[in-house]
Amino acid sequence: MKKRFRDLAALGLAAVMAAGSLTGCQKEQQPARTEAPTTQAAAEAGKQQESQGSGETEAAPLSGSLEIVTNGNEATFNAVTAIFQKFMEENPGVTIDFTTQGSDYEQLMKARMASNDLPDMFVTHGWSVARYSEYLRPLTDQPWYGTIEESFLSNIQDDNGDIFVLPLDMDQSGVIYNKRILEELDAEYPRTWDEFLSLCGRAKEKGYTGVFVAGKDSRQLASVMNISAVTYLINCEDKGYGQQLKDGTFDWNNWEPVSGLLMTLKENGYLNVDAVTCDPIDIPSRMAEDNVLFLITSSAYLISQAEELNGDIRYSLGPIPALNENYESAFCGGEREAYGIWKDTKNEELCLALLEYMARPENVRIVCEASGKRSAIKDVNPDLGAVGEAFKEYADVAIYPIFDRVYLPNGMWSTLKTVGSAIIGGEMTVEESIKVMEADYETLRAQN
Repeated sequence: MKKRFRDLAALGLAAVMAAGSLTGCQKEQQPARTEAPTTQAAAEAGKQQESQGSGETEAAPLSGSLEIVTNGNEATFNAVTAIFQKFMEENPGVTIDFTTQGSDYEQLMKARMASNDLPDMFVTHGWSVARYSEYLRPLTDQPWYGTIEESFLSNIQDDNGDIFVLPLDMDQSGVIYNKRILEELDAEYPRTWDEFLSLCGRAKEKGYTGVFVAGKDSRQLASVMNISAVTYLINCEDKGYGQQLKDGTFDWNNWEPVSGLLMTLKENGYLNVDAVTCDPIDIPSRMAEDNVLFLITSSAYLISQAEELNGDIRYSLGPIPALNENYESAFCGGEREAYGIWKDTKNEELCLALLEYMARPENVRIVCEASGKRSAIKDVNPDLGAVGEAFKEYADVAIYPIFDRVYLPNGMWSTLKTVGSAIIGGEMTVEESIKVMEADYETLRAQN
């Protein structure tokens, strides 16, 4: 679903419209100015006194129209909308046309890249370097650069150390688990995949769902493989699979455990009975029934959504189980609500001022609490409830980059969606899935 937010500056009114079509807003030429207002004070007040020789001059107020696009969910979209509205109230000469495109975002952005007609600012959804960097203005020179979490920087830096986005929050993918059911099973959180599957079996014997998936949206199943691949293939670094995937020498028979996990869950009855048809919108209510043991997901905010429906449930977020006892568990993560500036925008200074405004800790906190995700900016401590406690508990667990963004050629997310759906739908064997993965990898790698 597409959603739009636009400020009608003459009326001082914000409107949010669902299912609106994306249209480019008219760009207004900025008035001449003596100094670019790129400080937070300029963003807040629309003016700044600059010393020039023996006198002072007042910078021109911020003005202009921006088109900004995201693929954020409704909660995140509404949070960013509120920030933009406040910015425009403080800068009456600014209008912002802000839309969220949801699942249509990737195709929209590919089409707009092809025509070199991009929004003034847009979310990079994990691809600020690999896909979008050639279209973006580098932002390493910005005053908020030093506030980015150091452990996160490598996820958004190119080989020269440049960044192209302001990251507000970050994905941290792992396994949501039910504390109450683990206690009933007299078990601790699983360290390895073998322990994980054993607990799924024990949960099934008690009448619980081992792993819940909402397969009506194929992205859910792709995400299971994308997350599990981190410990099946990447953090077991002595095997060299990561480098082989990068240089094209990977033996695709080694993909078997990743597809095999989905097949094992399906064949052993560890999935919910409506795994193929369940809509993601129903996940929180199903979690609230308190009979789900695990969800392999990047959507930790599901915990707070489920808690709103049933305050007695106790879910938390744990790391991805290790390949075996010789290796460590891990998280995977990357940029989520991260905004870049189109290098050809006619409103560069206004975009820079807006990014500085968005980077303020109080605004970052608003976005993180809406999305339920960790802050990518230092010294911002959003109230994330049980998830926030989990981040503290597992603070020393390594966070690896999201698998497909680093180790698969651009476009293979679609392949993961196809393969995941086909496996749990009984339309593809593990062996067939390996052949599909290899063929698409070779084709897309040649194109890239």
